[in-house]
Amino acid sequence: MGRRSHLTGSSSAVTSLDAEEQMFVETLQQAVGELGATMGSVMFPVDDEQSLVHAVVVGDPLSIYTVTDQYPANDDRYTPDVAYRTGRQCVRVRERSPRGLLPAMPFPYAIVATPLIAAVGRSLGVMVLIWADPVEWGEVSAMVQDRCRRLANGLSRSLERQGGVSRPKRFSSAPRFILPSFPGQDRPTESLSLSLVYQINWLATQLTEALQLQDILDAAIQRIMKPYGAWCLAVSVIDAGRSRLLGYSGCSAVLAERLTTASAGTLEEETDIGELSLVDQPLFFHDAAGGESVAAYCLLPLIIGGQNTGTLALGFDHQRNFRADERAALVRMAQLLAPSIGRVRQGEAEHRLAQEIQQGLLPPALPQHAEVDIATRYATPTFGTAVGGDWYDVLNLPDGAIGLIIGDVEGHTPRSAATMGQIRTAIRAYAAEGHRPAEVLTRTNRLLAELGIDLLATCCCVRLDPEAETAEISTAGHPTPLLRHPGHHFLELELSPGIPLGVQPDTAYSSTWFPLPEGTTLVLYTDGLFQSHSARLEDGIATLHKRLDTLGVDLSLEALADSLLEITGTKEQRDDDVALLIAQFLGTRAGRRQRVGRTFVDRHDLRAVRDVRRFLREQARLWDWEVVASDLELAVTELVTNALVHADSEVEVRLREYPDRLRVDVRDSDPRPPVPAPVLASGEADTESEHGRGLLIVEALASSWGNSPSGRGKSVWFELSKH
Repeated sequence: MGRRSHLTGSSSAVTSLDAEEQMFVETLQQAVGELGATMGSVMFPVDDEQSLVHAVVVGDPLSIYTVTDQYPANDDRYTPDVAYRTGRQCVRVRERSPRGLLPAMPFPYAIVATPLIAAVGRSLGVMVLIWADPVEWGEVSAMVQDRCRRLANGLSRSLERQGGVSRPKRFSSAPRFILPSFPGQDRPTESLSLSLVYQINWLATQLTEALQLQDILDAAIQRIMKPYGAWCLAVSVIDAGRSRLLGYSGCSAVLAERLTTASAGTLEEETDIGELSLVDQPLFFHDAAGGESVAAYCLLPLIIGGQNTGTLALGFDHQRNFRADERAALVRMAQLLAPSIGRVRQGEAEHRLAQEIQQGLLPPALPQHAEVDIATRYATPTFGTAVGGDWYDVLNLPDGAIGLIIGDVEGHTPRSAATMGQIRTAIRAYAAEGHRPAEVLTRTNRLLAELGIDLLATCCCVRLDPEAETAEISTAGHPTPLLRHPGHHFLELELSPGIPLGVQPDTAYSSTWFPLPEGTTLVLYTDGLFQSHSARLEDGIATLHKRLDTLGVDLSLEALADSLLEITGTKEQRDDDVALLIAQFLGTRAGRRQRVGRTFVDRHDLRAVRDVRRFLREQARLWDWEVVASDLELAVTELVTNALVHADSEVEVRLREYPDRLRVDVRDSDPRPPVPAPVLASGEADTESEHGRGLLIVEALASSWGNSPSGRGKSVWFELSKH
């Protein structure tokens, strides 16, 4: 049993300095004392001289607000950077910090950065002095500048005598803070309490700006895990009365789960996954019994409004005593972490609800056609709870033609989504009666007036006739579709744009016919693809056309859809929803028409997986793909089983034969996993994930694979070739 320790007792908040640090501190103590500076520091390059970091800082408590972890070594706004790169002293007196500069010092200050020059003329580092509120300073006096140069030169010579500057790992983390010496004090000592306050200060800043759980985990790693020298970190939360691992770093998910529930001082205790484990007070274990690689750890409750919402755990690979100031700082850090986690989780829950509402209005599944290949995308804004009005649809028309619909209702409110649902239903009904695109829009526009709907909507309707190889298109104020004939570039179609739906009740829309030779690709989209609050309309259109011009003509529809969606800022913050519908006409003549097949599995019917394998074997035999039949069965079995286990929906398996490959889509109606996966530190990988191992099997067998939205749900697809 580990020894439990609570927040009691006291200890000295000082540590010894090594010889090199002692040399730095002696010079800085002299500089700060003689020149009356608020703070003195020595800085050295790291990351292949891409950044400068503080080694030690000497100064009063105000000094923690004058430094930050790293400074870019290519930004002239930073005085130390200029001194280091030029090899010349840089002096500035500022009324305030320049915009975007960190730290943002909220007072006038003067700064002198003096390079530490080696005998060969190379900069070893920089000595920096800062004066806060320099009274009546128009400039830094020549005497102060000269004294800084002499002290820096002396420090440079001392460094060279001992062989240069060592680069211990601590130089790449937060600085060590040293209080100025007092009379009679033999050696300066580090103020660990001040260092902890520095970390708390920056943790609070980062958490305030955090928008995702990943941001919070990264802040906890940088400001808690690393400064305390912890080997691993784990965060658990309470969901529906059960404990769930939210994020972890440095260890496996299994060990992280055990760590957050090990409130008895041992990691060997049998704890069921998900068992409720509430830590109601800070617990510190100096030596963990049966801890494997964890020799000591601490557990900190995450409290919001007096309610326990989870646990923060730190694990160490060595036995460790926790001083009183360290325990107090950890408790304060957990108090900052808890509401940030709650805020972001609440925001993500509201965002997921908005996504579910929006996706619930999309078609549950798109029809499959041998003559036409289709790829679709729908993306909501990255953050927030706005419900958009963009939608797409694919219809089987009474005369054998195929209907392609895309539209956009103004606004991002529940009323926008409800109006979108009404318009989509009306269009489906009129199209099912056999009306052509122009008449469908005319009748829908009249219906909106009768219903008293005052929201504007744009729409584009396409009637694709495979037998006649033509496309009939009518638009109501919607962005013009793009068309590419085989061997050519994408072009905007020349159409009568029409006015948006809901403007004039008696509007009559018109249609335009276009030839549709085999291999023609048609792209329908909403303006969220290229227009946002942060980008001008003209720039967005130019970006869209530039992207299309650079894409290869042999790109698959799925790859084309992914590439176009990247325009919206997929990896950044998207501030609008977007719908995308791409169709490629494949032809109807004998020998050119692609073969397709499909089968369904009821919800949670794992026994039906063998029926899927039987279906695959039969299709492989009929289509002469027996050479890949075993790989086909193995990959599909993995994907179907995973979908049945994790998605509360039926599963559809689709096959499409191309001249050189066989494509398989495994679709379900749930766009999300049932339980969110724990957040990993950036760059880490969870090698213990069952789902991850299954996808590794698919990746090993397939020539290409991926996943994409599919109606209300998602599709995981892969392709096999005979060679």
